[in-house]
Amino acid sequence: MRKTVVLALVLNTLLFSSNSMANVVRHQLAESIEQREPIGDYAANVMVEAGELKKVFFFTQITDLANTQITHRWFYQGQEKALVTLNIGSDNWRTYSSKMIPSYWSGAWQVQVWQEDKLLLSSDFTVVQEP
Repeated sequence: MRKTVVLALVLNTLLFSSNSMANVVRHQLAESIEQREPIGDYAANVMVEAGELKKVFFFTQITDLANTQITHRWFYQGQEKALVTLNIGSDNWRTYSSKMIPSYWSGAWQVQVWQEDKLLLSSDFTVVQEP
């Protein structure tokens, strides 16, 4: 009996984990967006010159969430800097949000993608101020 309960808990955890990523087909931290597609991939580092204000885009392709909303939450060193609600218009939807980042906000950043109270994705990057 005890093994059955443990197995059920493990399977439930695996099912929940796989479902949390199931709706995010693609995501990318990008330099710009053209025709709802990301242009330029920052990967893990965004280089910013001293005194520069850089616009950064977070692209997300979502499936199976038509007529709902997702939220992009932008964090700098653990503090929320922006919350952007995005409408999902069909079962295969490309959307994005952007954030203006000043050079003095160098360090650890994170973008989280939420659908209601469910975290779908978390993506970390670092802003590096060039000398």
